[in-house]
Amino acid sequence: MQPSTRMLMLACSTTMMAQSGVTLYLPAMPYIATALSMSEAEGYNSLLMYLGGAVAPIILAAPIIRMFGRSAVLLGFCGLFFSASLLSAWACDDTSFYLSRLLQGFGAGGAALIARALLSETFSGARLARSLSLLSYAFVFALMVGQVAGGSLVAFFRWEAVAVVMAFGAFVSAALVLPARQALSELDTDSRRRVRGSGYACLSQPSFYMPVLVGGCGYGVFVVYQGVGVYVFDRLLGWGSTQYGMLGVWLGLAYFLGALTARHALKSMSVHALSMVGVSVLAVAIVLFLLTTLKYMDRHSAIAAYFAVWYAQALMYPCVASMAVKKYPGIESMMLFSFLQQLVALLFGALASLAIPFGMHIVALLALGLGSLGVVMMILLSIKRI
Repeated sequence: MQPSTRMLMLACSTTMMAQSGVTLYLPAMPYIATALSMSEAEGYNSLLMYLGGAVAPIILAAPIIRMFGRSAVLLGFCGLFFSASLLSAWACDDTSFYLSRLLQGFGAGGAALIARALLSETFSGARLARSLSLLSYAFVFALMVGQVAGGSLVAFFRWEAVAVVMAFGAFVSAALVLPARQALSELDTDSRRRVRGSGYACLSQPSFYMPVLVGGCGYGVFVVYQGVGVYVFDRLLGWGSTQYGMLGVWLGLAYFLGALTARHALKSMSVHALSMVGVSVLAVAIVLFLLTTLKYMDRHSAIAAYFAVWYAQALMYPCVASMAVKKYPGIESMMLFSFLQQLVALLFGALASLAIPFGMHIVALLALGLGSLGVVMMILLSIKRI
């Protein structure tokens, strides 16, 4: 098997593990909130704890990789995710549950960040964008299977079953690291001089941070909609966790269609042009959702808005990631891109948690501001082509 294929398999595995840490728990949150005496906003905050943990590894990952190598660090993150998943199953109050989710996010985020960064060391430009679109298929699988499985698990078992399934996912990811150790070791050797010399100079360059902001805005809208989805459809349509879990199949198909569109469109379109299409779809989806929450449109329109957001995110991610790291190849720039994108999303996710008690239309207004910022930044990128 080619080393590039092993890297892609590893990236797909850790991506599924990290995203399942979100989608498996989403349908279970009302049950978890009831069991641990948490409010809706506090339940949403547990998602932010997970995402916050996923952001943190960038601070330590690069120097630890130089000290211990990629395979050892990947195994360490998978082991942390495994342990934190078991801790989640034993949580008896909101504090212990928050801690377990924070540690889960740290393990999943660290493994997924490194695995995505490996792709940037293997591919570049449009090839990297197409490879990242393939990575989106793994994300789709986690969206579809994770949300449906989460809804089914809480319907037939206790919510703790979700945590047990996540522990098994960590074991599978760790097992896939082992056959790739030689390729990872070669990357350690080949990239040591480049990593030392590159540093974080890209932070001062608009060609890096502007795509980061576009990606962060798109991912921020995605995170906000994902986090409040179970409550949105409960209030608008009276859906339970199982019904919302089944929606994950269709949302996954929307994301898959976006990833498929990106992969084929990049053969004839530039990453700038496709990104503009993505942010345009995102803006339309946000306006549609806002009008629905204000009762100017039928409540079922919220479903269409969710489909459009998932489709737009699949279009945008591989393009903005490719733009950001085009001039700065290497593991550090890709990890830094992922870190900053998630940091922007986490900031607005935290604001959404404060807005939930005031109504979903306030959350929709927050998403509108975030989406508008993304559109403006993408227009500037397209004009300057920096």
